[in-house]
Amino acid sequence: MEQKEKLRILPLSPERLGDFTDFFETGIPETEWGHRCYCAAFCGKDNCSETGMEKPEARKEAAVRYIGEGTMRGYLAYSGDRVVGWCSANDRNASRKCFGARFIIGSELPETEEQGLSVFCFEIAPEMRGKHVASDLLDRVLADAAEEGYAFVEAYPARKAEGETENYTGPLALYEKAGFTQTGETENCLILQKKIGSGRD
Repeated sequence: MEQKEKLRILPLSPERLGDFTDFFETGIPETEWGHRCYCAAFCGKDNCSETGMEKPEARKEAAVRYIGEGTMRGYLAYSGDRVVGWCSANDRNASRKCFGARFIIGSELPETEEQGLSVFCFEIAPEMRGKHVASDLLDRVLADAAEEGYAFVEAYPARKAEGETENYTGPLALYEKAGFTQTGETENCLILQKKIGSGRD
C-alpha cells in the first residue's frame, strides 16, 4: 500500500505571501482558470467595486492588499518547502457580499446570528490531485474554526462542474465524508454546514 505523504498545513499570513503568489503563478497550469487568479474574488469584505479584476495583475494587487489587511484568509498545503494546495476559508458574515460568494451562490449570503466560516475554494497542484490534499486542508479548517469559537463551517459545492478545475468549490463527496449536511440550495450550488461549536462570544 502506498504511504500517504505527510503535508504541512499552514495558515495564510503576510509572511507566506511569496509562497502564496508563487503557487498561483507556477503551481497551477496556464491552461486552467486557477492560474494567476490569486483567489482574489473571495475575501472578508464587499469587493464588487474593485476595478480591472479581469487582469491578473489587478487580482494579484488586490490579493496582496487583502492579505495585508487580514480580510483574506485560508490555508496553504506544503510538500517540503513547496506549496501544493490552497483552501480559501473566510469569516462567513464578513464575506457574504464579496464578489466570489455572489458568483458561486447567485446572490449575497444572508447574515446569520451564529458566527460561521465559509469554505469557498480549493486549488491543488496537478501532480497532487487524488492524494487527499483537499481533505487535509479541510481537516485543518475545521480544527481551527472550532478552536477559534465558530459555531459552524459552511461550503458551497457546485450542482454541475465539468472536471476538477471547475469543481473548485470542492466536491460534494469531500464534505459528506467530513460530516457536512445540506441546509439549503441555489440554482448554482448546494449549501452545506457542519456544526462545530457553540459560537463566538
